[in-house]
Amino acid sequence: MQRPLLDIQHVEISYGGSPAVQDVSLQMEPGQILGIVGESGSGKSTLIKAAMGLLGEGVVTRGDIYYKGVNVIDAGKETLRRLRGPEMGMIFQNTGASLCPVRNIEEQLYESVRQHENATREEVRFRALELFENMRLAEGERILQSYPFELSGGMNQRVGIMMAMILKPNLLFADEPTSALDVTVQAQVVKEMMKMRELYGTGIAIVTHNIGIVEYMADKIAVMYQGRLVEYGDVEQVIRHPQDPYTKKLIGAVLRINRN
Repeated sequence: MQRPLLDIQHVEISYGGSPAVQDVSLQMEPGQILGIVGESGSGKSTLIKAAMGLLGEGVVTRGDIYYKGVNVIDAGKETLRRLRGPEMGMIFQNTGASLCPVRNIEEQLYESVRQHENATREEVRFRALELFENMRLAEGERILQSYPFELSGGMNQRVGIMMAMILKPNLLFADEPTSALDVTVQAQVVKEMMKMRELYGTGIAIVTHNIGIVEYMADKIAVMYQGRLVEYGDVEQVIRHPQDPYTKKLIGAVLRINRN
C-alpha cells in the first residue's frame, strides 16, 4: 500500500504557550491538490510552516507530521535541508519581499539550486527558461536578468513558482500565493500552479481565504476555524453539502474562475 505524501496526525501548535492549531489531522496523496481555507488567524499558514519545519518561534506540542514516512517534527537540520527544495517547495504570499533586492533573479536562482546539486549556470538557466515556457511566459530571459523591484507583483509570484519548482519537488506548499494580486492575475497564477501538477505530478497544498480558488483547483478541502479543522473531505462533496456553519458562510461569498 502506498504511503501518503503528507500525513498530519493530531497536530497541536503553540506560540508562546498560546495554542494556534489544535488537534488537526489530514492526509495528501501523491499528485493531489489540497486546499486549506479559513479566515486570517485560523492556523492554516502555521500548519504548512510546521510541515516545512519553518515555524520559527512556534512549537509543535503534540502529534506528528510525516512526509513520505519521515517525521518532519523529529528531523534534524541536515534532513530538513535535504527535504526543503528537492522534495518540498514553498511559494510565499509575497515572493518579491522574500527575494534579495540587490541581486537579479538568475543569481538568486543559481545560488538556491547550488545548495542542493552541482549544476552549472547554463543548466540552471535552461531549466528556468523551460519552466517559464511551460508557464507560457515568453519573457524568460528578461525576467532572469531583472531585479525583484523591476517586476510586477504578479510576475514576482511567477518567479516564486519557478524557483519553487526548479528542483521538481514532489510537494509544493503555496501560502496565500494570490492574495496580493488582482483578479485577472490571480487566475493566471492558479492556472500556472495547476500546470506544474499536470507536467510533474506535483502535490500542492494551497492555503487561502478564497474558497473559490480551492473549488477550482483542489481535489480535497480542509476548512479551518480558530485553529481547528471544522470540515475536511472531497471538494465537490464539501462545496455541495457543507456541514459546518462556518463552511456555509465561506461558500456564500465565492470568487469562481472560469475554466475556459
